[in-house]
Order: sequence, then C-alpha cells, then structure tokens
Amino acid sequence: MSKQRMIVAMVVCLSLTVIAGQGPSGKPAKLPPSKSPGKAEDIGKTIADWHAQSRQQELKKNEEYMRLMSRQAWKRLLKVSDHQWNIIEGKYKPERALDLEARVRAPGYGGMENFKWHRRTEIGHGSSAKTTEEMTEGERIVEELIDLLEDEKSKDREIRKKVDALQQARDNAWKALPKYRRELAAVLTTPRQEAIFLLLGCID
Repeated sequence: MSKQRMIVAMVVCLSLTVIAGQGPSGKPAKLPPSKSPGKAEDIGKTIADWHAQSRQQELKKNEEYMRLMSRQAWKRLLKVSDHQWNIIEGKYKPERALDLEARVRAPGYGGMENFKWHRRTEIGHGSSAKTTEEMTEGERIVEELIDLLEDEKSKDREIRKKVDALQQARDNAWKALPKYRRELAAVLTTPRQEAIFLLLGCID
C-alpha cells in the first residue's frame, strides 16, 4: 500500500471514530472514599462501578487523542492550514454524521449461545457509552428496537412500529444528505480536495 493510500485510510478510520464517539476527556476516576463495612455484594458493586467509570474516562481521553490525530492527518492530506481545515471540517462533520444516521444499525456479536446486540449506552467497540440525550433519533430508535427484541412479551405490532420508525429515520437522513454534500463541495477550493472527498464518497 502506498504512503498516500495509507494516509487516506487512517484519516477515514480516525474521522469516523471521532464522529461516532463522545466529547472531551474527563479526569481520572477516583475510588470512592471508604465507608463503614457493608455487604460483600455492595462492596463488589462499588468496585465494579469505579472500574466502569475509569474505563469510560479512559476511552474519552483516547477519543480526544484520536481527534487531534485526525485533524493533523486531514491537514496533511488536503494540504490546508488550520483556518482552511476549520472551514472544511464545519461542513464535513455534519455530512458524515448524517451519512452514519442514514445507515444507523446495531452490530451483533457472540455465538449462537451468547449472541448480544451492541448498545450505544454501553462501552464497547473502542468507544465510550452515550446517554440517551447524546444519541441521534435513529440511534434512540435502534436502542428501543433492541429492547423489544430482547423482551419475550413484545407484540409484533410494537416491533413493526419501531421498524417503520427506523426506516423512516434512515430515509429522512438519505433525503437530507445531498444538501449537506453540496455544502461541503462548496467550500472545497482545489481539485485535490474535490478528488479526495469524491473518492471517500462525501460529495457527488
């Protein structure tokens, strides 16, 4: 693989990870102050919560680092200054976010006996967890659909309603994409920039 192709691949991977991830890093989690002796299960839960918080914060720090790496990689690939990249990024990020919304899904993992859907409310796949407020409409519908699929008491009409809602959310995103791609194309100033974003499928 040529050096140029390696840079393009790294830029795309870093950018998608950053766009799908969360905000700025937090401070290292601190173990809660010790209290009077309690039940073993309470102590175990406290430790488990602390580990989960520490992992979440570590992932956010990693995401911030990847955001910085992505910025430098894009500037080098496009041959632009900080100011020029700020303008392009302002149009690129919403286009990519909408593209992800148009294909919003929930990866599954595990085998036949331990299959599980990946939830955005859980840490996994190299990204930190999202709150409901941080999710897009499509992502929230995906979580609700998973809830229905995992509930043996769910009715077919309930599942059908969420399936229709998810398909509608995807359709809405697809319909909006051309506008965002035109706006991105409008801020590109060189044939190199147009060629790169065309090859990446970000403009038409």
